[in-house]
Amino acid sequence: MTRLNLLLLIITMASAMSVVRAQYEARRTFAALDAAQQRATQLQLDHDRLQVEVRALSVPGRIEELARNTLGLVPVTPARTDYISAAQVPNIPASVPTR
Repeated sequence: MTRLNLLLLIITMASAMSVVRAQYEARRTFAALDAAQQRATQLQLDHDRLQVEVRALSVPGRIEELARNTLGLVPVTPARTDYISAAQVPNIPASVPTR
C-alpha cells in the first residue's frame, strides 16, 4: 500500500508540475500575443500617417512651389526651348532613335 501511495504521490506531483508549466507557457504566449498586437496597431497607425504625409507631399501645387522656390526652376516655354536635329549632333550611336 505504501508503494502505491508513493507512486500516486509521484504521479500527482508530476501532473501538478505539468499544469503549472502549461499555465506559465499560456501566460507567456498571451503576453507575446498582446505585444505583437500592440506593435501591429502602432505599425498600422504609422502606415496611415505616412500615407497622409505622402498624399500631402505629392500635391502638384506643392511640388511646383518647391521647384520654383527651392530649386529655382521655371516653367518651360517655347521661347526658352532649343530644338536640335540629328544632323547637328555628330557621332550619334545607332541605338539612339532619330525619329
